[in-house]
Amino acid sequence: MAEGEAAGPVQLARSLLGTSLDVRRDENVVIETWNHTLPYATACVVEARRRGAHPILLLEDEAAYWRSIDLAPGIGRWSRVGTHEWAALARSRAYVFFPGPADMPRFRSLPQEPLSQLLAYNGEWYKRARAARVRGVRSVLGYASEPQAEAWGVSAATWRQQLVRAAVDADAAEVRQNAARVARALGKGHTLRVTGSNGSDLTVRLRGRAPTVDDGVISAEDLRSGHNLTVSPPGSVAVAIDERSAEGTFIASRPSFLNFGRLEGGQWEARQGRLVNTWFTDGQPAFDERYAAAPKGKDVVSVVSIGLNAALEAGVPRVEDQELGCVTVGVGGNVGYGGTNRSAFHAWLVLGEASVAVDGAPLVDRGHIL
Repeated sequence: MAEGEAAGPVQLARSLLGTSLDVRRDENVVIETWNHTLPYATACVVEARRRGAHPILLLEDEAAYWRSIDLAPGIGRWSRVGTHEWAALARSRAYVFFPGPADMPRFRSLPQEPLSQLLAYNGEWYKRARAARVRGVRSVLGYASEPQAEAWGVSAATWRQQLVRAAVDADAAEVRQNAARVARALGKGHTLRVTGSNGSDLTVRLRGRAPTVDDGVISAEDLRSGHNLTVSPPGSVAVAIDERSAEGTFIASRPSFLNFGRLEGGQWEARQGRLVNTWFTDGQPAFDERYAAAPKGKDVVSVVSIGLNAALEAGVPRVEDQELGCVTVGVGGNVGYGGTNRSAFHAWLVLGEASVAVDGAPLVDRGHIL
């Protein structure tokens, strides 16, 4: 695209079905969406047909969804996936997902029981998709709604354009090359040190755990290893660290967009793997409230990730960890990354233009992958 030209639904559809999923002639494709991302989903329908594939569009209507929660009894029954939808998943080769609902703040504020019932299908869905070897991509664009933008104090229109451009303009070959380099270092290394010009200096131990790579492309190797889902825009490499190892200070230079609010100016001090001090210039009360109520393991420094996307601007919500050369440090549960901490609490800080060394060898230099 020409510099300054706005990326739109057509360009995004070609990125999702082309770069990410490589949809081929005669393949069945499911495209799942909500109202607020319908123009992008219908563009994916057209792109699938342009490729000679067979798309089916699943629309969850926002108003009908909330009305069902308010009026239809037995949420746990109707929120289950029907056998007809399981059949569609089993017979499809590719899946594009625009998540919702648009009013995510309202969704997160639901009481725990109905919220759990509405999410209960997730585990089985991922299991079935993996078994069927479905190539899937989740577009973060689904989170960029007006209600969520208002809650985080950002422009929804700007946010959406940042996400689309970061997906369309990302250099897939470069992202994959950098991902492989970073994953090798994090998988084989023993000690990682991250520093920054703002005074950050944190050292952690690595334990030979397999890094989680999100390079935005589902390859044949990914399918063989069971990693059949990716995210758009890409990309990052994350690893569960030794849960007793973090030592030092980590100071954010980017905001953190958490479910319970936006955090600015974060600073953490860690000793023997646990947080001993936390500060924020903005968002401290929200963090303190959630942190105080969180279960055991909330204070464990558990995950480190490195961003890979040169097309992504700094501090974009929901992908703030994917900016090229930024380092994200997370506390709380890390079982999803191969760690041992099962805490349900998650929070993170992001340092841009970071420098990283693994076993003394430079890996990232002021935001550039070496």
